[in-house]
Order: sequence, then structure tokens, then C-alpha cells
Amino acid sequence: ACVAIEFGECPTLDVVVVLDGSGSMSAKFGGHPHGYDALMEMMREWVRVLPLNGEPASVGAHSVKDNGGVRVGFVQFSGWNYWKSEARKTPSGVGTGGRLSGVLAELEADVDWHEDNYMGDGTMIEAGLNMAVDMFHGSPVDGRQRVLFIFTDGEIFDPNSLAAARTELDKEQVQVFGIVIRQGTQHTKADLDAEATLKPITSDPHDDHFENVMIDEIPGLMGAICDPNGPWGHLIVKQTPKPTSG
Repeated sequence: ACVAIEFGECPTLDVVVVLDGSGSMSAKFGGHPHGYDALMEMMREWVRVLPLNGEPASVGAHSVKDNGGVRVGFVQFSGWNYWKSEARKTPSGVGTGGRLSGVLAELEADVDWHEDNYMGDGTMIEAGLNMAVDMFHGSPVDGRQRVLFIFTDGEIFDPNSLAAARTELDKEQVQVFGIVIRQGTQHTKADLDAEATLKPITSDPHDDHFENVMIDEIPGLMGAICDPNGPWGHLIVKQTPKPTSG
């Protein structure tokens, strides 16, 4: 099968995308009347062009690195009444069942489910990061690349609760990238506050693992994740985690 040219240099790759399901994402972003729905449709188009490896979610940690290709998982985060972090993934029997998958039909079902189950409350990410860690437990440390993308449009309200999850992501050899989505061309206090709280969660060096973009820039950014000349491709294509011995 033909592989989209922008993904031609992708290593064997497991990706978890952590999506901001907070209330502010329901606002108008550029020409999009509902930011969260627009983001999910961009995720749908993205998985359609990725070189997915064809392994269903049921394969889990038995995934074979030599098969190449990409697997993806989705997590949505928010927080009830702005005091308790909550997160969602698809339940058992729907799409991936909240796991990594290389099958397009499973991932599209996940996108549908997340669109239908938008949380719409506060911006608290601890539960979302913990859920991402659990997904990476289904990703063998066999030399494949492991990447986490976090999308948010506003200040993260629980930055002091993330140390444990962040340590686990490092143990799992996950590169963490952050994307702040802004509503228009101009920077605002909202996106600058988001930047101040999201950037420290990303991998070192933070500036190399972070972007602050308008929503319509997301397809180009995500379409270049394996382009060595893109903002992140040189980090994803060239870095190879060491297999775990013993």
C-alpha cells in the first residue's frame, strides 16, 4: 500500500493523544463553531492518512515491532466542578476499547465516541496522564518509538499533581509533546496561561517539544510528525528507545 509521503520516514510508533475536553473548547475557534468537534474531526482525518500497522487493539503488548507502522490511542481529560480531575477513554466493546490500535475502523469509532461524550468542564489533566500511562503499558519497550501529544486551549489547573504520572511516562520512555490551541491569530491571556502550565509537562528541552498554534495549523503540525525537517520529526524519527533487558 502507498504511504503518504509525509509519513514515509515514520519509525515503528505508538502514539497516545490526550485531548482537552474542557468547557472552553466548545467556543468558536477561527471559522469553526465548536473547537472540540473541530479538533476531533482533525484527528479523524489524521488517522486516515497515518501508516497504521493493521494490528487490532486486542494485540496489546504483543505488538510486533518488525511489522512497522503506527498505533494510536485517544484520551479525553477534564475535571468535574473544577476540583476533581477526570478522564475518558472508549469503553470495552467500542472501537479500541480504550487501547492502542493500528486499525482505522477502531480508531474512527473512538473519534465518534469522544465526539458524542464531550466532557465540557474544567481543565485538569492528572487523570488523563494516568490513563495515558496505562495505555503505554500495552506498548512493548522493544525499540519502537513512544509519543504522547497533549492538546489544550487553557490553563491547566492541577500542575502540582502531575509528578507521579510524569515520572511513569519517563520510565515508559515516552516523549511528551504539548500543543496549545488558540482561538484566533492573536495571543491572549488564555493561551499564554495554557503555555505556562503545559510546557513544563513536555519532554526536555521543553521549547523543542511544544507549539502554540491556531486550530487550523494542527493538520499541518500533526501531518509532519515524521518529517525530519518539520518541528518534531527530527526528534521522533531519530530517537530510538532502548529495549528493556531481562
